[in-house]
Amino acid sequence: MRHRKIPLILAALAAALALALPARAAAPKRGGIVNWFNYADPTRLDVHAESALTHQQATAGVYSGLLQHDPEKPGEPVPDLATGYEASADGTVFTFKLRQGVKWHDGQPFTARDVIATFQRVTGKDFRSPRCGTLIKPILAKVEAVDDHTVRFTLKHPAGTFIPSIASAWCRIAPKHVLERDGNLNAAKSIIGTGPFKLKDYKRGNIIEWERNPDYFIKGLPYVDGVRQFILVGRPTQLAAAKAGKVMLWDTWPPMSKSQAGEVKKTQGDRVRIYPWPINTVFVTYLNPKKKPFDNPEVRKAVRLALNPHEVIAKVFEGAGTPCNLLDPKLYGEFALPQEEVLKAPGCNPATKEKDIAEARRIVQKLHPKGVEVEVATRAVADYVDRSQLILQQLRKIGIRVNFKTYESAVGFRNWGAGNFTLISTQDTAMVMADPHSMFSLIYGGDGGRNYTRWKDPKIEDLIGKGLREVDKAKRVKIYHDLQRYILSKPDHPNIAISWIEGWFFEDARLKNYRQATTVYDNNTFQKVWLDQ
Repeated sequence: MRHRKIPLILAALAAALALALPARAAAPKRGGIVNWFNYADPTRLDVHAESALTHQQATAGVYSGLLQHDPEKPGEPVPDLATGYEASADGTVFTFKLRQGVKWHDGQPFTARDVIATFQRVTGKDFRSPRCGTLIKPILAKVEAVDDHTVRFTLKHPAGTFIPSIASAWCRIAPKHVLERDGNLNAAKSIIGTGPFKLKDYKRGNIIEWERNPDYFIKGLPYVDGVRQFILVGRPTQLAAAKAGKVMLWDTWPPMSKSQAGEVKKTQGDRVRIYPWPINTVFVTYLNPKKKPFDNPEVRKAVRLALNPHEVIAKVFEGAGTPCNLLDPKLYGEFALPQEEVLKAPGCNPATKEKDIAEARRIVQKLHPKGVEVEVATRAVADYVDRSQLILQQLRKIGIRVNFKTYESAVGFRNWGAGNFTLISTQDTAMVMADPHSMFSLIYGGDGGRNYTRWKDPKIEDLIGKGLREVDKAKRVKIYHDLQRYILSKPDHPNIAISWIEGWFFEDARLKNYRQATTVYDNNTFQKVWLDQ
């Protein structure tokens, strides 16, 4: 198998991983239930059609991909439903050999037809796939079945992101017969996978349960009998569950602050292991350029000048985070602009913040002498409301009056996707792979799954395309530097990167063989996790 490695996400992750990994126990034990939590009610379960962690996490252990990220060596793509692949010399043709004898959870055989149906679905012109489709559609020319157990992908051009994309947790393979029968994967009855677990139950607003798949294609796995995801909405509820020992793992978004992690450690003691982790996630504020007053670029500029990422990091994140950067230097190394350069961008220099606020106020007063009222919205999850309150204070300083609304998670996402918002105060986006292309294709590309403003800039599109096609690292670094400088030079851009998120996590001491991944979406299948009890 010719294996192209994904770009590593950096020395910082390697260092964090060294701290986070426990000593390996001798022999896995079988049985037991992992108690976990999901930060929101997904309501719809279609992993191809949604973009929030709550949707992916709900069915993570139910599905398999052609490749997956190695559960024991996070960041490395390894075979899953494929036994391996071969790449052409020019890097444009990839041929995957599929496992034989694999069955869907309903007993139907898995074949190349399911792979074709999946990738034709996520790249179809009439289907919006904000994660997998955003990754694959720009580079895929065609996908075809060579035989029942061989699939060939032909790319439009060489792309170093192809294999990491195929291994992405969002590009799981769905059964062709279920897609034809149900038309989508929204309901629990449609969640038929080939993964280590079956979907046992989904009670809206309460719990998602998986049970061990006795016919899993990797004999002997999984070790645990099942996984329970309690739907816990809001930081106080999540923290209370952690302190009471109700959940065994806080491994992903939203992270705890250092003080909150300290509270868990105080109540749970040696029963948990606490550690910091960079989660490869960026916090963005969105201004809808199709709605007043943000159809005026001067008002968008005023907001950019008024927002204070440094204050947000200090007051909300207890100092953990990287303000203003479009790529976090701790995660993306030389691909990221140095922070000293980024801090020279409009609105990003704490030393000139008072001047920025005065200029922003002048702009708003010139255009709206009596001030202007704006509807500001966020999803009522994690610490979004707390963050938003700080954003609202910063807006009021420049004469913007606020009508603040909160939405249940799924409702908010539907509104964002439909463009039904004026200003989204707080929205985090986790990257889907450890490559700089992920950030720009998702948030700044015209068709990006998290570009809720649908803002399309020809130069940004050109540079994103060049970065995707280029295979020489030094040339890619230059392209991404040019792209970051261009976006930062546009204070009227409606998608405003506030900061990169960092935080604290815990694992129950009984939970063994779990590894943090390079994105919040990977390594949450519990394929090789076991319980020492």
